[in-house]
Order: sequence, then structure tokens, then C-alpha cells
Amino acid sequence: MKRLLCCLTAIVSTASAQMIPTINLYTTYTDNLFLNYNQRSDLINATYIDLDYFVNEDLSFYYAGSTSVFTKNADLFAHLHTFGSSYTRSFGIDNLIYAGTEIGLRLDRPLYAYRDFAEGHAFATVKFYLRPDVLGRLGYSLHYRNFLNADEYTYADQRLKGRLIHTLPSHTTLLFGAELGVKSYLNAAVSAPALFASPERSRHLLRWVARLKAAQSLGSNAGLQIEWLHRQQPYGQSQYDNFYLYDPDADLFDDSYSYGGNKISTTLKYLAPWQSELQTSIRRENRHYTNRPAYDLNGKPIAAAATEQRQTLSLSLGRTFYTQDFWFQHADVELEWLYRNIDSNDPFYEASAHSTSLGLQLGF
Repeated sequence: MKRLLCCLTAIVSTASAQMIPTINLYTTYTDNLFLNYNQRSDLINATYIDLDYFVNEDLSFYYAGSTSVFTKNADLFAHLHTFGSSYTRSFGIDNLIYAGTEIGLRLDRPLYAYRDFAEGHAFATVKFYLRPDVLGRLGYSLHYRNFLNADEYTYADQRLKGRLIHTLPSHTTLLFGAELGVKSYLNAAVSAPALFASPERSRHLLRWVARLKAAQSLGSNAGLQIEWLHRQQPYGQSQYDNFYLYDPDADLFDDSYSYGGNKISTTLKYLAPWQSELQTSIRRENRHYTNRPAYDLNGKPIAAAATEQRQTLSLSLGRTFYTQDFWFQHADVELEWLYRNIDSNDPFYEASAHSTSLGLQLGF
């Protein structure tokens, strides 16, 4: 950690004149922090810092750091540090290559030390026009994450993405997207006692995603967006498909390779006076968890597979303040209210949650 901070200090001190910083501060109150039947509330203060150093118009380096402080659940404190670079190069007429690399480190309190990881990420995207009104994008990414205190979680994730974006004269934008991903666990899972043993399973998971999106302008100050997404896992099983090995729950339920299903969402944006923006969003999603049974509160299996219906409603209001006599150029203030409901056949995850967030971003 000391070496990481020394590297950051050296970068800032030698190139402060060319460094562009951004600071984000968020305060969030939620009445159900873990999204389960326990209904535990908390107040979270999060800080995000971005430092961008532009070598020229094509090459840049950056540092991103974040930390979260929990009022009631202090052991959840964690900090994440990421160093990265990005490179862009145009070719042809309005075509572009964008590539980058990142390395990161996350550290937690001892109780959650199994979440500590070091990671590396590399990606490349090509943007090209098939016609003046049809934009294509093709990209590949490789993500490696090494869990420092839980080797069986360590994985490599490869993704191939493609998009076509068609702009119509009616100010309508249509997006068609597809993604193919392969997640490979690099170490064998911990063996379970014979009572809990499950059949040998592949350490490679295959997943594909299809996406359709339509965005429509509703005049000069408003826009409507509708999106449908389908996720399917045709091959492989999650590393933690067994109840005995299934710890912590959140890591499995947040892993997009562990479930399939559909999601539909709609978002309405309105550009209000005084550099402010009002946005409302409704989202509905169903999830079918692969090879993960549902259990009652005593740990007894009650269904062959866990399933969920998730509904989310959010409202946000943001405003930008531009300054001339302060040490920052602008301040973005955002207030957001969020409601989430989970209808699950696993009673532990039958839950709802409300949260309210106040955010401040300072740009320099």
C-alpha cells in the first residue's frame, strides 16, 4: 500500500501542470444494505478520485481511487486503486481505434479479506462507419482477477462485443448489440465433504448476451430510451454452485456468469432550466441461477434452481454549477431516490430496499 501511494505522489508531483483531477463524493442511506430478509440499514460515505494525465491527443494515463465508509457495518470498509492508460488513433474517414490497459488492487478489512484482489485488464475497440447513418463497433477485452486470500475464486474473463448503431431521420437511434464471454476459473475449487459433494464440473463458463435499444428525441429538451437485454449461459457451472461452498452469497449473485434471463428498462430524461437534468428509470429483470438450488431459512433445499423477479424504480435530479472565482471550474450536484424489490423463491433473498443518495462532483 505504501508503494502504491508513493507512486501516486510521484506522478502528481512531476506532472501536476498536465494533470486533470476529478473528485466525487457520495452519501447514501439505505434501509436494506444486503438486499435480504434481514433488512439491515446503513449510511455509506463514498469517495472517488480520478487523475487524468494527457500526454497528447492520442495517449493518456490515469489513476482512479475509491473508498467506502459504512457507519454501522464498519468491517465493510474497502479501498480500490487503479492505474491505467488509453490510446486512440483515427484511420480512414471518421474511423477510430481505442485501446487501453489497467492494473488494480482492492484491500478490505480482515473480516472480508477474501475479497482482496489484484487485477489486470486490457481492451481494444474499433469504431467504423458502414454508412453515414450506421456506426459499427467491435471490441475485445481480457480481465484477470487474482483473489489474494481465496485462490479458488481467481479467474480470467474474455469478452468479444459487437454493436451496430443506426440513426434515423426521425431523431431515433437504434442499437443492436451482442456479446460472447468466457470465464475461466484458474484454480480448482475447494473440495466439499462427501455429504455435500457435487459432480465434477467444468471450470470454463460460456455466456452470451443480446441487446436491443431504441432512443427517441422528444423535442429539444427531452429523450426516451427503451432497452431489452437477454443473457444466457449455455455451458459451464458457477464455481460456487454448492451450498456448502457458497460463501459469500453476494459474490455469486452479483456474478453475471451465474444466471440467465431477460431485462427490460425504460429511461426518460428531461433537460430542465438552470443547467439541471431530471431523469426517471424503470427496470424489470428476471434471473434463473444456473445449478444453484433455492434453500429455506434453515438451509434445506426447496427448489432445484433459484429464480428471481427484480423491479427497480429510480428518480434523480442533477444540476451543474459553473464557477469563475473558486479553485474548481464546475460542481455537479445529484440527488437520487431508488427503490428495489426482489421476488425470489429463496426466502433469504425475498426483499425490498429504499435508498437516497446525494452526490457532488468537482471538476477542475
